Amino acid sequence: MLTDSTARRLRLRRERELFSARRRSNLFACLTATALAFLAIACGKPPTIIVDELLEPLTTPQPWLPGNADLAAARLARAALIARAPLGPEMNPEKIDLDAAPTPRLAVEKVLAELRDLEISHGQKDLTALAIDLRNATLDDPIAYRTASRRLRRRSGLDPRLGGRLDRTIGDDPLKLAGRRQFDGWHRLWARSFNAVSQPLGNSVITGFVIAPFQLANSLIHYFAEFSNHEPLSFTDRQALSLRQEFLARHPTTSATPELEKKVERDVLLLEKTLALRRVRSAESAVGAAAPALAHHHAIAAIEILSSHPDQNSRTRKQAVRLVESTEASLKERARLGSRSLEAIATRPEFREAELTLATTLLANTIDRESFISHLDAYRDTAGPEALGRTEFIRALSQHENGFEAAARKRLLRVSGRSAERDAMARHAHALLENDWQNPHGAFERLERKGSRNRLAWRLAGEWVKRPRYPNLPTPVAYLIDTPTIVMTIILAPLRAIISPWTGVPDFQRATALAGYRYLIRFPEGEQQRPVIRWLYEYERDEERWGRALRMADWIREFDPEERAELVEKTAEERSARVERLDRRDLRGSILRGIAQEFPDSAGGQLAGLQARKEREEASPQSIRITKEFLLENPSVAGEGGLGLNSKLLNDDPTDGELHPEGIVLRGGRVLELRLIAEGGDDEDPPEPRVRKISKKRLARTAAALAEAVQLNSLIDVDARQAADANRDTYLERAGLQLTEDVDARPAAQSSFVYRSLRERYGMVRGRDSILPFDLVFRGSLGDFTLGAFPRWRLPRETQDAFLYR
Repeated sequence: MLTDSTARRLRLRRERELFSARRRSNLFACLTATALAFLAIACGKPPTIIVDELLEPLTTPQPWLPGNADLAAARLARAALIARAPLGPEMNPEKIDLDAAPTPRLAVEKVLAELRDLEISHGQKDLTALAIDLRNATLDDPIAYRTASRRLRRRSGLDPRLGGRLDRTIGDDPLKLAGRRQFDGWHRLWARSFNAVSQPLGNSVITGFVIAPFQLANSLIHYFAEFSNHEPLSFTDRQALSLRQEFLARHPTTSATPELEKKVERDVLLLEKTLALRRVRSAESAVGAAAPALAHHHAIAAIEILSSHPDQNSRTRKQAVRLVESTEASLKERARLGSRSLEAIATRPEFREAELTLATTLLANTIDRESFISHLDAYRDTAGPEALGRTEFIRALSQHENGFEAAARKRLLRVSGRSAERDAMARHAHALLENDWQNPHGAFERLERKGSRNRLAWRLAGEWVKRPRYPNLPTPVAYLIDTPTIVMTIILAPLRAIISPWTGVPDFQRATALAGYRYLIRFPEGEQQRPVIRWLYEYERDEERWGRALRMADWIREFDPEERAELVEKTAEERSARVERLDRRDLRGSILRGIAQEFPDSAGGQLAGLQARKEREEASPQSIRITKEFLLENPSVAGEGGLGLNSKLLNDDPTDGELHPEGIVLRGGRVLELRLIAEGGDDEDPPEPRVRKISKKRLARTAAALAEAVQLNSLIDVDARQAADANRDTYLERAGLQLTEDVDARPAAQSSFVYRSLRERYGMVRGRDSILPFDLVFRGSLGDFTLGAFPRWRLPRETQDAFLYR
């Protein structure tokens, strides 16, 4: 019999079990309801359909009758075209007496005054500003034109296109540009000075101030050593000099002329010194490379550069004169030795018969080995020890011509080791061994050893094995300045070796590979063919040049078939990847067909064949694509003033049809391809193309609207500028003139340009320069275990023409 407490516990347990079961049932019901709701939403999503009404009918423009403002603008244009009299830089076009004697120039001002008095409609609000700019354009003096443009630019509400053109006109002031370029030079100097102090101090904040004095002193030493790499006239100062010379050529009689002439004269002297120093340093490098003729040429050129100012730059002139004298002496000595080497030395009478017999035997069409050896032995017995070098040289040549390359090289090596004073053939043997073309295998071995040494040196010392950082300083001083960095580089060589697979290693065996290929070309059946081919295969495979590695593998006997099949696939992939970087369809098709024909049994070859067929089927004279985002960003292109695209295709509603994100494609002629979202699909699925042949008028409107939108965007936002494409511009210009009936089907005339929106080109947020003049840099390096945070002053941006002044 159960007690009351036991019964109570059993009752409570049953209640808890019932409550838990009820909770599980409710939770399952909630999850089931949620899942059914999601299924209902998913099943209830409206399917995507494709509509046929892709383009709206073209609207007929309303007849336009010119108003008073239009007629006044026409009269102003006529007066401006015949106005030739200049105002002069001192005259203000806003203060001209309109009651003076009539002249073409005054006619412009009168018509402009009439236009200003008229009531301008809202649609022509920019007409007055354009008229003033037209009046300003009649000023023949550029200074007066820039002054008038500056006054016009102060007006509010200017059209961005006019404002951009005025900004370019105002900015095209040679004197202001020259001052800006000179300021850039000082700005660079300040940035270098600031960074030379901030970087070591920033590193010391994290790594500790114990080594701060050393880091700061080392940074300052490098700061001052860097001045040795600077030229007397920097490239920014050269830009300023060119701009000042341009201004003086246009305006020789201004109030600023005397001061400008002094600056130009000073900079011209520095420019001559800069160019002469370049020649002097090139001459010194040529002397070090044993090229006295080239060094003499550079030294003479340096003297000619300095000849216009004989009393200036005396130090540089003395350096050039010393180089001329030393190189002339070297050239005279070389000419003397060359003449001496061509002198014929008479054969001693007792050797004449033996040498004649041996020479006749060597020049015979067929040489009997036994007779050749007998004549050679007879000559050696006659000439004695003096003929040892000649006989050994002849034997080496005979061995080389009969295919015994290794033995011939060993014999020539023994001859070259003899004293050149006692045996003249030692010099000839050495020349043959050192000639890369005559002895390609010797060059192959020599360059392989050199490449291995360079690789080892690079592993130890990094880039310091090439040359010091400051080549214009004495070499010991330059290496002494970089000693701390070189020591740290050598200590951390094992770490660099570990991370080198990710950081990359320079190709130190490229010259060796060229020598190996040269050997195979010259001696396809040579003794060392197999080792050279094996080495080239391993080299090309390590460099991941799969096509070359495959060619070498085909020359290797009993090569692993599986490894070759892998090489075939990688070669096909490598060549197919190259196709994506080509714009011309004929080049793409040629490469794809070559892959398919060369590797027909590989997967890559089959894919290349299918891609080549697709390229052939989809070929068109043009392939200018305009994305959907670009059309949404520029509604004038897709609107009734442009293409006249059905607005339903851009409303993000799939139930009435929707344009695919790839947009539309101009295929050349009057052919337009519209890429729609496939029926039942979404924007991530391949598009469904629809091709239409549009009218000349619609195509002309599209080209005009596209050109206007691109031009307006580029004036408003610099980042909106489109890249240059000559074929694209040619087609759109012909489309605007309705001259697209004669289709240019040449592959070289095709454009594959894509008009993308700013969001597609730069993402959601575009990177902008900070308003602060410096960047906060967090810098860490596994190479030297440094970690730091410091402000780095930004250098001024170079102008687009800076490369002309290098």
